[in-house]
Amino acid sequence: MTRRFYIAGNRLLTHILFWMGYLFVYTGVHAESEDGLWAYFLIELQGLPAAMLVTYVNIYFLFPRYFRPKRYVSYAAGAVALLFVASLLNRILIERFIEPRFFPDTTYYEPIFVWYLLFKVMLWFLAPVLLFTLLIKAVGHWVEQERLHQDTMREKLAAELHLLKAQVHPHFLFNTLNNLYALTIQSAPAAPQVVLKLSELMSYMLYESRSELILLEKEIAHIKNYVALEKLRYGDRLDVSLAASGETEGKMIAPLLLIPFVENAFKHGVSDETDDVWVTIDIKVKDGWLGVKVENSHAGGEGRNGMDAVMGGIGLQNVRRRLALLYPDAHKLTLTKEAEYYTVDLKVRF
Repeated sequence: MTRRFYIAGNRLLTHILFWMGYLFVYTGVHAESEDGLWAYFLIELQGLPAAMLVTYVNIYFLFPRYFRPKRYVSYAAGAVALLFVASLLNRILIERFIEPRFFPDTTYYEPIFVWYLLFKVMLWFLAPVLLFTLLIKAVGHWVEQERLHQDTMREKLAAELHLLKAQVHPHFLFNTLNNLYALTIQSAPAAPQVVLKLSELMSYMLYESRSELILLEKEIAHIKNYVALEKLRYGDRLDVSLAASGETEGKMIAPLLLIPFVENAFKHGVSDETDDVWVTIDIKVKDGWLGVKVENSHAGGEGRNGMDAVMGGIGLQNVRRRLALLYPDAHKLTLTKEAEYYTVDLKVRF
């Protein structure tokens, strides 16, 4: 819907004030003789109907029908015709009705088709009115188009973010169910605990993460639940360290933004390793920045656990895109591979 801006929200008042301003401006501009302001005010008042005709035909017919669709030649032809008709009607109105009725002592008969006077009114009096109203409509149209463009971009962004966040759910669920499957195959007593933790995780993803932003503390609690699941799965051969420090209270962040880094640490650095493995997660808030550093061991090689897998996983592709959309120019993500471990280093400005 097109938005129109009126003074005090009143359309009639806006139009009245516009025409009052028109009369005063034209009176001031043209009052250069000894006749004084009042005489020129009366002259401008006589020309007001022609100016109004030009204005309203321009903004309600010519502009939407020809200028807005970019039919500029047709608009120019229509504008010239409008100026001529308005100038002609102005001559008829003044010479045949206004002057004989209101100024009978000072008027004298003149033919209507005095080309010099017709063109003078067209170019000097009416053309500026047409150009000014065209400018108003063109600027208003540009502002409206820009607003619609921004609204469209916001809707597109919201839809894309919604899709990206929705993709986290099945990806995360797939990994967790694999964990549960491994435990049930072994008839492990930890399986009921996995089901409970999984229930808490799904509750977070399905309900609490619906908001655009969520408390960082809740995101950290979600990560802790996930880590607890992985510890149940891997037992003593997994060494996990999770630390959160700094001014974490009250800080807000996009939900489900950090968990893909933790998931990848286990998926690409732990799951296929047979020896003792480790993961460290360090979350720190300082000076308006959130720092997240995730490191995990690996046995080397460029196969399943290689850097290509780490950088190209579904979860990380997803989170890269979400970071670009949610925190443009306000984040830095670095992934590095050393001889025996991977490092993910993320910094996000609140």
